[in-house]
Amino acid sequence: MAVMKRRVASIVIITVLLQGGCLFAQSEIGSATVNGVVTDPSNAVVAGAKVTVHRTESGLTRTMETTNAGLYRFGGLPAGNYDLTIEAPGFKMVVQKNVPLTVGAVVTVDAKLEVGGVTETVSVAEEVPVIETTRSNVATTIDMRSVADLPINGRSFLDLAVLTPGVVRDPTRGGDLAFGGQRGPSNAMLVDGADSNNLFFGQATGRSGFRPTAFSQGAVQEFQVNANAFAAEIGRAGGGVLNVITRSGTNDFHGSAFEFYRDKGINANDFINNRNRASKRPYHFNQFGGTFGGPIQRDKLFFFLSYDAQRNKQTQIVVPNVTPPGGVAGPFGKYLNPYLIGLENNLGLVKGDWNMSDKDRLSIRYNLSRYTGLNQESFGSSVAEEHSGSNEVNTDNIAVVYNRTLGSRMVAEMRFNFVQDKQPGFANTTGPEANIINGVLFGANNFSPRFTNTYAYQPTGSLSYLRGRHSYKMGFDFNFLRAENYFPGFFAGGYTYNNWNDFLNGTPASFRQSFAGIGKSAPISHPDVNEYAFFAQDSWRTTERLTLNYGLRYDYFKYRQPDYLNPNAQLLAADLRTDRILTDPANFGPRVGFAYRVTDTEKIVVRGGYGIYYARTPGLLLSTAILNNGFATQQFLVTTNLPTYPNILTAPPGPGSPPDIYVTDRDFKTPRTQQFSLQTEIAAGRGSSLTVGYLGVNGTHLSRTRDINLLPSQPATGFICPTVFACVAAQGTPITYFRHPGTTGPTRPNPAFGRISLFDSGANSIYQGGFVQFQRRFANRFQAQVSYTFSKVLDTTPDATSVVPGNTGDDAKVAQDTLAPNLDRGPGASD
Repeated sequence: MAVMKRRVASIVIITVLLQGGCLFAQSEIGSATVNGVVTDPSNAVVAGAKVTVHRTESGLTRTMETTNAGLYRFGGLPAGNYDLTIEAPGFKMVVQKNVPLTVGAVVTVDAKLEVGGVTETVSVAEEVPVIETTRSNVATTIDMRSVADLPINGRSFLDLAVLTPGVVRDPTRGGDLAFGGQRGPSNAMLVDGADSNNLFFGQATGRSGFRPTAFSQGAVQEFQVNANAFAAEIGRAGGGVLNVITRSGTNDFHGSAFEFYRDKGINANDFINNRNRASKRPYHFNQFGGTFGGPIQRDKLFFFLSYDAQRNKQTQIVVPNVTPPGGVAGPFGKYLNPYLIGLENNLGLVKGDWNMSDKDRLSIRYNLSRYTGLNQESFGSSVAEEHSGSNEVNTDNIAVVYNRTLGSRMVAEMRFNFVQDKQPGFANTTGPEANIINGVLFGANNFSPRFTNTYAYQPTGSLSYLRGRHSYKMGFDFNFLRAENYFPGFFAGGYTYNNWNDFLNGTPASFRQSFAGIGKSAPISHPDVNEYAFFAQDSWRTTERLTLNYGLRYDYFKYRQPDYLNPNAQLLAADLRTDRILTDPANFGPRVGFAYRVTDTEKIVVRGGYGIYYARTPGLLLSTAILNNGFATQQFLVTTNLPTYPNILTAPPGPGSPPDIYVTDRDFKTPRTQQFSLQTEIAAGRGSSLTVGYLGVNGTHLSRTRDINLLPSQPATGFICPTVFACVAAQGTPITYFRHPGTTGPTRPNPAFGRISLFDSGANSIYQGGFVQFQRRFANRFQAQVSYTFSKVLDTTPDATSVVPGNTGDDAKVAQDTLAPNLDRGPGASD
């Protein structure tokens, strides 16, 4: 964990493009909103005025009448440019052209009518103000120009999210994002308003970021980064939410094609190879694809197609920390050979949009992802080729959205989303794992072959209604996950050696192996989850200057329960039941925010927000709680009477080597955060603004793993060697450290088990940050954004993904003293 200065900050960037754009926005899932108040020359509101929005690109038209408060509001509009027309008897018609609506935006366009005939027209030449005067949340929209034109290594549009305040990479999980100091599993991604997450691994569908993204950069129109205080209709995330929309066809045919090619054949050899008279190492990087879309019937029916392929190969060099005896010519030489790693990725999207009538709109989208990673199961400078293996991610996603206008002030929206995510992993060999500390890993890795198949079914519905100065919205959001997970952690056995010579001498430090338990032939679990959510929210324009946004969301997560109760008396006396994963019923999340226009014109706006948010519990944790209970599977750590490499045990060892188990705490709760923000945005010239803001996130009930089958730690004395090589006490530096009592291993208060790993909800975090952001809207081939975040996060080592005892990576995620985990309170991993 890098203890970095208090100034983390998202990034300071200045982007100058021939085409590009970035716009702040308000949360509206998968669509956009335009609203405003219509007044007459005396500033009295005009009720019953006819307001029409029209998108020339697709012919979409919607009409409504203003309320008795003069308010109009069109929600659920596809992102794009719209013409706005306002007319009322006794007044001239007002026309505002090219009103830009980005995903999630709530754009306010107030209109003052002039006395005259309805045949007379007033064309508004002024641009829509860059400052949004009615939004209260903290969010940034990366528009289509930015997605298309900003250079991205690997064409993963998710990389652009770190350009926004409060967002950095999560250093604990490759590819994940950290919002407000929260780890990757606390975030969510929505695509076209539908859930696009792998609920087992706690990552985006297809494990985007960790693996190549499951959606092509060319298929993404734009996306919104919701960093703090977002609306009640968005949930299941304690950190942030990415609100992504895909492209659609229009009345004109458009297409694109691209190819990026790099190969060792067109690269120069490097200095080291030239010095050693070695040839160039294998290297190949190729990405290609294209898009095509247009009308099937003008103003009615449209299509869009996208394809994106990636072919990459390169060399993995094996360089252990300590050189083995004899080097590459010695007994370990075969494990030091370089080997190929790479990937093949294919992405495809088909989408159709149908303006069925002036009241009905239907959109259907299918996206597939086919990924194969060559030696991607386990790789690195200390990993031999046989310890790796290839893996796959096969994802299919179908999303359907239907909008129906019910009268002039009510809109209903129904969605259905299906995500199938199949992820097998393979092993290059069948032998037991050998882990030589400061050396290399060889033999089969301790978790492959494996597979995880998930199927998610998500129906949602909402109803929006405009009355007076209020814009109401209410709805439901259900998501039903069915999962099958095969995870043979240490079923092939695993040896640990302190050094190279111990391996040659046949003296391992420990051996670990798992076995299938009662009624099981394989370690397969079904960590199914039913998610239920209901929400209601209101945007109340109390005055021309003040807007209040408030709502309430309720989330309920129903987990499939484990099948077996371990009858151990000490466990039951402590109310540690292996047949229970507690469901928390008290997940009420209020949200409130305000936006206040300080001046008569859109020059200065002060906004703030507060909300309570609940995050998911990854299926990784649930699956482990189901399997590792001492019955379904049994895992043993052996430190005496060890087998001889490469042999493994044929049956569980005797009582001298008790199994490790996992159990969920009796007070297990849903992870929760409180988010709060305050910011001021000032117009800074034509199409530009400057924002100064504060972000706060307080996390409680955060999940973590800790071994509770230990005696309290005690001080002990020892020494640290000056190098990685073993030394005697006289050569080392004396130290005092703490250890749990025991001889060959820690003494276990419950002797029936080794580790008793408890999943509890006792971790917490606090994030505070200030940010400054300047943005200039795209004009005259120029756009700029500069942002800087100064932040600090303190936590007590929360992590919901430490699920394999003895696995080096998982063991590094827990507190140093698992009986007193809060002593680890300090700068968080994303600080």
